[in-house]
Amino acid sequence: MNKRLKEETSLKFLHLVDHDRTIFKLVSPLEIYPDHKVLTSFSSSNDKLIKLINKISKNKGLAVILHATGNRKYFYNLKKYLLKKFNRLYIFLHVSPKHFLIKNRMSELIELKKLTEVYNLKILTPSRELKKEYSYYGLNVIPVQIGVDFDRDKYSVMKKKSKEHIITVCTSEEGIYNYIKGVDLFYNLITDLNLKKEAIIFGNKSKIFKGIKSKKVSQTTFFKYLLNSEVYIQLSRTEAYNLSAIYAKRLKIPVIVSDVGGHKDNVRYGFRIKNLNEAKLILGKILSNPKSPKIKKVIEKNYQDSLKRETLNNFRNSLNKLWQRHYTTK
Repeated sequence: MNKRLKEETSLKFLHLVDHDRTIFKLVSPLEIYPDHKVLTSFSSSNDKLIKLINKISKNKGLAVILHATGNRKYFYNLKKYLLKKFNRLYIFLHVSPKHFLIKNRMSELIELKKLTEVYNLKILTPSRELKKEYSYYGLNVIPVQIGVDFDRDKYSVMKKKSKEHIITVCTSEEGIYNYIKGVDLFYNLITDLNLKKEAIIFGNKSKIFKGIKSKKVSQTTFFKYLLNSEVYIQLSRTEAYNLSAIYAKRLKIPVIVSDVGGHKDNVRYGFRIKNLNEAKLILGKILSNPKSPKIKKVIEKNYQDSLKRETLNNFRNSLNKLWQRHYTTK
């Protein structure tokens, strides 16, 4: 057996990714494991991808995971073809049901429900909280613990003597995402507390929020800013699971997030807020006394929890449990 064929037959998971930002950054590290392979629709021609899929489909023990947001991109549009091609297809939804509503994609949820009834299709989600939310729409989804390979010590040399920034993140250039990610709420919070000079919006170069800097930088540069931030804030109106919050917790930066969706699993020990008044109160306490025992205790609990749960190995193990559940109970 030649090396290439041996690699293909040893695969357990084929990941199909249409999105070149957050989802790709989450999924691509899994390729360090020989039983995971990632294909992206944004880096290869359609003809080449189809040939690869046809070849890999000969591996009958393969689980295919289509990572999606409901956006009709290349792999997502192939889902019926993939269902016929592979014994087991999972669609991993990296957004909440509310995201489908905001983006006028409810027809996609209806279609997914029908597909689960006709085909051997299972839906995955990164949060137990989202399992509850999707159940309201008749979808029985399977929560998967995601995680990252992140070495805090690698970035410690970038640390400055004093904290300088208050940051939020919105990676999409599409205007609706300023609403989804709560950037308008962040702007109101920062404006009310007269903190515009310290505030930065990361992820795109939009200038619609007057007086607040916007930056689109590499991941390493983002980590440098995050490490030297007084606080990371994400007031999203809907959230599946927040990677930036994981990184902030690992860097021992205080986190303030909205009490919605996946944030409830993502940030277990604070600070989750229900409105701007709560955000103002907590932000004021963090800025006025960042070394208070209570704040330090919350930071440490979030750090230890993330270190225990949100690891790349746990991500892999969660997927392995899916594979074993299916292929050992046939």
